[in-house]
Amino acid sequence: MIGHWQVCRAFLVTGALETIRRKDLYVVLILTALIIAGGYAFRAFGVRGLEIFLKDVAFTAVSVMSTILAVMISSRQLPEEIQRRTIYPLMARPITRGQLLLGKWATAFSVSAFCFLLLALVSYGMLTLFGIPLYPIFGQYLLLKIVGLGWLCAMVIGLSVYVTPSANVTLCLILAFGSGLFNRMFLMWHAQEGISSGWLNLLYGLFPHYDFFDLSKKVTYEWDLLPWWVLGALTAYALLSGSLWLVAGWLRFRKQVL
Repeated sequence: MIGHWQVCRAFLVTGALETIRRKDLYVVLILTALIIAGGYAFRAFGVRGLEIFLKDVAFTAVSVMSTILAVMISSRQLPEEIQRRTIYPLMARPITRGQLLLGKWATAFSVSAFCFLLLALVSYGMLTLFGIPLYPIFGQYLLLKIVGLGWLCAMVIGLSVYVTPSANVTLCLILAFGSGLFNRMFLMWHAQEGISSGWLNLLYGLFPHYDFFDLSKKVTYEWDLLPWWVLGALTAYALLSGSLWLVAGWLRFRKQVL
C-alpha cells in the first residue's frame, strides 16, 4: 500500500497541472493585476488620509477572493473525477479511498494557500509602495488565514460526497461569509429569556466558525500581536473540526458506488 505522503505528493503534482490547465492561476493573476491597477489609480490622487481605507479595501478583497477560489477549487476535486470517469484509473492503483480523499484535500489546500499568499503579498507590496506600514500582526494574519483555508477546504470536500457541486458551493459560501452574522445571532438569542443556553452553546460549538481565522480588520486597525496560545487554540480547532469533516466525507465515500 502506498503511504499517505506519496499519495499527497502525487496528487499535488497532478492538481497543480490541472489548475494550470483549467486556468485557475490566470484568474488569480487577473485579480492581482486589478489590485495593482487600483493601487496606481489611488496613487495618482494621493493616499494621505486614506491609509485605513486602502488597507481595509485591500484585505477585504483578498479575503473574499481567496475564499471563493478555495471553495470553487475544493468543490470540484471529487465530483469532476467521478463525472469524467478518471477516478477509475486512480482506484485501480494501490490506494484506499481514504488516501484519495486526503490527497484531494491536500491538492485543494495547497493551491488555495498559494493563491491567497500571492494576492496577500501583492497587496502588501502595493501598500508598501504607498508608504503605508503593516505591523507584525500581518504575519499572524497570513498564518491564521492559511490555517482557515485548510479547514475550509476540508469542509467543502467533506460535503462534496453528500450534495451536488452547485449546492455544495452555495452552502459553503453561505457558511463562510455568513459565519460572523450567524455567530452574532447566537449571541443575541443567548441574551433572550426563555431560550435554553445549553442548546445554544451546543449549536454554537457545532456551527462552522470561519470568521475566527480572519484577522484582516486587526491588520487594518494596527492591533498588537495576539497571544500565541490563541493561534494555537484556533489551529487545534481547525485540525479537529477539519478532520471531522474529512472523516464524515470518508464514511460516505467509502460505501459510495462509483
